[in-house]
Amino acid sequence: MKEKLFIAKSNGNPSEWLPLWMHLEDTAGIMNHLLEDFIPESFCDSCGMERDIFEKTALFIAYVHDIGKATVAFQYKISKSIPVRTGELEKFCIKLPDFIDDDCSRKTPHGLAGEMILRYFGCNENIAAVVGAHHGVPAERGTIGEQELDKEKGEIVGYENYFGNAKNAEENRRYLENAWKNIIDEALKYSGFSSLDEIPDIQVTAQMLMSGLIIVADWMASNTEFFPLISVDDTGDESLYPGRVENAWNELKLPDMWRKYNQKYCDTAFKDTFGFMPREFQRKILDAAENTENPGLLILEAPMGCGKTEAALASAEIFAAKSKKNGLFFGLPTQATANGLFPRIQSWAEKQSDEFYHSIQLKHGNSAFNKAFQEIQKGIPDEDTDSSGLVAHSWFSGNKTACLADFVVATVDQMLMLALKRRHVMMLHLGLSEKVVVIDEVHAYDAYMNQYLETALRWLGAYHTPVILLSATLPAERRVSLLKAYLNIKNTDKSIEENISYPLLTWTDGKDIKQESLPYADKHLSVSVRKINNDDIISAVQKAVECGGCVGIIVNTVKRAQDIAEDIHQKITDNVLLYHSQYIMSDRTIKEEKLLKHTGKTSTDEMRKGFVAVGTQVLEQSLDIDFDLLITDICPIDLLLQRIGRLHRHERNRPEKLNEPVCLVVTDEYENDKTGSKKIYDEWLLKTTFSYLPDKICLPDDISVLVQKVYSDKNKDDSMYKKYINNKKIKESHSKSFRLNAPKCRNIHSMLERFVDSDAAAEASVRDGLPSIEVLVMKRYNDNKIYFPDRTELSANLTDDECRKINEQRLRLPARFSQKWNIENTVKELENQCIESWQDKYLLKNKLVLFLDENNETELSKCHLKYSSEKGLICSTWESDENE
Repeated sequence: MKEKLFIAKSNGNPSEWLPLWMHLEDTAGIMNHLLEDFIPESFCDSCGMERDIFEKTALFIAYVHDIGKATVAFQYKISKSIPVRTGELEKFCIKLPDFIDDDCSRKTPHGLAGEMILRYFGCNENIAAVVGAHHGVPAERGTIGEQELDKEKGEIVGYENYFGNAKNAEENRRYLENAWKNIIDEALKYSGFSSLDEIPDIQVTAQMLMSGLIIVADWMASNTEFFPLISVDDTGDESLYPGRVENAWNELKLPDMWRKYNQKYCDTAFKDTFGFMPREFQRKILDAAENTENPGLLILEAPMGCGKTEAALASAEIFAAKSKKNGLFFGLPTQATANGLFPRIQSWAEKQSDEFYHSIQLKHGNSAFNKAFQEIQKGIPDEDTDSSGLVAHSWFSGNKTACLADFVVATVDQMLMLALKRRHVMMLHLGLSEKVVVIDEVHAYDAYMNQYLETALRWLGAYHTPVILLSATLPAERRVSLLKAYLNIKNTDKSIEENISYPLLTWTDGKDIKQESLPYADKHLSVSVRKINNDDIISAVQKAVECGGCVGIIVNTVKRAQDIAEDIHQKITDNVLLYHSQYIMSDRTIKEEKLLKHTGKTSTDEMRKGFVAVGTQVLEQSLDIDFDLLITDICPIDLLLQRIGRLHRHERNRPEKLNEPVCLVVTDEYENDKTGSKKIYDEWLLKTTFSYLPDKICLPDDISVLVQKVYSDKNKDDSMYKKYINNKKIKESHSKSFRLNAPKCRNIHSMLERFVDSDAAAEASVRDGLPSIEVLVMKRYNDNKIYFPDRTELSANLTDDECRKINEQRLRLPARFSQKWNIENTVKELENQCIESWQDKYLLKNKLVLFLDENNETELSKCHLKYSSEKGLICSTWESDENE
């Protein structure tokens, strides 16, 4: 068979290669195993296809996915490194030109070539589009029209890429068309179709998921650890199959598929899983989940600390059983909150893995340094591995494969990237579509992020993926927007929009929307709210510390937190902890551990006595901390209520003078904007919060009432309100640049036009549209030697351990450095400090380094910076407007 002479892969070694026919067999064989052991029953429902037709279609696509490599341009390029195969190819198959210009060959990448070849033979355009997208980016519509192979020769752009130059083009064309037909015939035979006409014209959701699936199969089949290349003297033999694929699959050892069958969750099962019987509040949620026939979107609005997480996990199990999904994704707003929740999800997941072994991943930029995650077994299990339990399987350790693991705890941007124009986004769709998706603290997202959230919900709704959204509370308008997005509807019943019950459960069953007010048996906390001036902070802290109280201060900027902490340290006590986002990771971890030790659930009276924590918004997000007195800058009402949730959070003995919960709200600085609050939050929201702020707040009774009042006070003649609406529209408009279309279009062509390609840019694109600059903080003295921030000297030849430790010195620079007017100069200055030898180290390659002098100081982009483990990064020439 002369088609055996086409080259699929080489590794630069002229003595090894892989024929195209073998790679196609490998990929189709892996696809067969994925269909049997990796793809859940729900996948066909997500694709809108019958199981038999779906499997046959997937096998056909796998077998033809690289048919575009059987072209002159691809064979010319790859054969350069394998001269032995070049001679065979030219002798028996096609004539290669002496030269093909790179700019010319780039017009026809082999994925696009494969798409055009399939269309030429009559394959429907949507199946062909999946082949064209198997390297992560679908073809653009204009390109498709230019390369139709059934047009006149002179009209086909890239004709020479398919068939070569004029001298040999016609002869090559006759041979290649016959070879293509043979490959297609083999694919039809392998998959069980009798003709191309039988292959279904799949909808856009199926195209996305099929694209993700073929990428996974191709990546696995391209791994030479499992599918080694062969000698150039050999063309392979069909007797190698199916053994070659079976051996590879057995070596890969993918975890067992998580399957839930119980559609009920009895109280005993709940206690076995979580260690306590469900409260009435949680039982009502489970009843609603159990009585739902077609799980969709569930929105749970309830106070902090009442057991939302356990209710969500138990409901996720019920939904997984009902919808036959095979995993869980749990998204949180920050790395700190993801790290904090990971042990709880790990404990839950271990109980799912008593008889099987499943994969778990912690997915965010610093997950590799999380101790709990590091303690989980890594790599691929061997024969000595227990047959049950959790494993961080190495195949799921990549940035784009992590979300394919059974259980994923991540920052929420990983879910928001479902809606991002990004290379290989189809893999993320594949991973999340077949899970139950839980997102915490939905109230914390701004107008920009909400656009990505709503688009992601549209796609998940189209896949029939159950989604559970958790929030302290939501404005009614926001709740309705989320429902409309998931169900893809334009209107909801008025009663849904006007419901101000709290706690509140809202959920969908098919296209029906249901709501239920939930019982709340926990304590009702009456909090006194007093407006104070900035000058009153020190005296209030002094009084609280003198009577042995534990004080929390939450402000809106890093600079302000640093100044207040220093003031307290100088005038009152050195028992003060500063906590914000401007620390290197190791220092921030130490800070967080100390914070939880002194203010967490297990903190003792002695640990709490006279302790003061000063921080930014990171203190309001999911940390289980408890203050006797809270002082806070003014902020939007929903976030202010989150902060108040850290006041008298646990049942404990408190100093007599602080036995009644009091929240002091600093307002004069807001009015003068000395706090920088108006740079962080919209002025209309601050003004409206200020005007509705009562002297007493009863938690949880007043939560929904206050939130609805503030967000529904729409005075259209108010200049501040007009500015708020305009800013919101601007943010929504900015988000369109890299946001996917909703799943309405006919096919995936041009879907990723102008896509984002780097991890940092992707994260920035779903957060606020601004890139952020991450640096490694190190020290360099006059002797030109390099040291860690703790003054430990680096060795001349870096060890792997040193590289890992350097990588832990990460710090994200303030937003000022990544503004349009500043980012280019900042990056250029940092690149000029690059250490050449570090570029050879995998963990350090392309990383930017901020070098401090012996005094921990430096200059960057006309700004004086100083770093200390106590205060973090200090920008002393201008006030930072950071909000973390």
